[in-house]
Amino acid sequence: MDRTIPLERFDDMPVMAPQILQEPDNQPGTKFVRLNLNENPLPPSPNAIAAMHDAVNIANRYPDHSCSALAQIISARIGISTDRLAFGNGSGEMLFAAAAIAVDRNDQAVLPGPTFAPVGKNVRLAGGEVVTVPVLDNGSNNVSGMLDAINEHTALFYLCTPNSPTGGMLEAEQIKLAADRVPSDCLLMVDEAYHEFAAWEGGPDVLSLLAAREGPWAVIRTFSKAYGLSGARIGYAIVGNRALAAGFSKMRIGFNVNRIALAGACAAMRDQNYLEMVLDTISRERQRLSVTLQNYGLQVYPSAANFLLARANKSSDTIAAKLEEHHILVQTLPWPDDNGSLRITIGTTTENDAFLNALTDAL
Repeated sequence: MDRTIPLERFDDMPVMAPQILQEPDNQPGTKFVRLNLNENPLPPSPNAIAAMHDAVNIANRYPDHSCSALAQIISARIGISTDRLAFGNGSGEMLFAAAAIAVDRNDQAVLPGPTFAPVGKNVRLAGGEVVTVPVLDNGSNNVSGMLDAINEHTALFYLCTPNSPTGGMLEAEQIKLAADRVPSDCLLMVDEAYHEFAAWEGGPDVLSLLAAREGPWAVIRTFSKAYGLSGARIGYAIVGNRALAAGFSKMRIGFNVNRIALAGACAAMRDQNYLEMVLDTISRERQRLSVTLQNYGLQVYPSAANFLLARANKSSDTIAAKLEEHHILVQTLPWPDDNGSLRITIGTTTENDAFLNALTDAL
């Protein structure tokens, strides 16, 4: 028979191409203020930078595929054994693995909408169908509505808290409700990419709420956000049992977490003082930005992450285009109505001031 490559099922797959500028010299340009990718505006911990620098000197050696040093640090921090941890090249790789090991052809996954776009793509790559339940007006996942969408075909139930791209955080009662009611033959996955920011704002302890769940569960975390290691690419999954951890591990390609990233992550986790400085700085800047945007007449949604979602009474695409003329990049979102919203990463004080000054013209 004639075979088409790529396979036809890839024809309608979106190309995930973040709005990022090319770097011919491998250095971020200074022409644009990047408030569009939810990056940490501060560099990694000096200890992490030093550890990564040292690791470069032995980059001729393959890294520890078991990530044992980092696994021990995380295990001691969260009280869960190392054999219930799995690691990947950023949390995005963990989300891909979750869909691959849980979703079969003709299965369904229940997701909030809008949420982190690659999750739905991962489900479709696995041959499954996405069932989307709109988020609540405050931007958080509608857990009750999502539970109502479960049927005998549901294999994956995905929560994101704080939700990307809306910023809404789930309360403990909602997470417990999901833990209790998601069927035991369905993977309950909680994406906590912004975990450290949520914890700083008094968010619930997701791991303790999932501990009593009978069915499979996985919590996905990353070093890309609070720890400032987006460019190093390292994330991990904390799972409910060893069998699920083995499933995640089987999805890994050889040495997918590089030596430099491992060294940086270990040092970053040990530098709690620096992490707290980052969280405090971004929290204060987020609050300042929120108040100022509201004074400008924008509606600002509650956020426990390192970004804000805001909307004006005009097209967000038009505003974003005007901001780009001032060399300010933000992300637009076609939610909750035709005007859409602006997702604004919390930058440094200088970057945020530049954004606010340009916004006066854009509005």
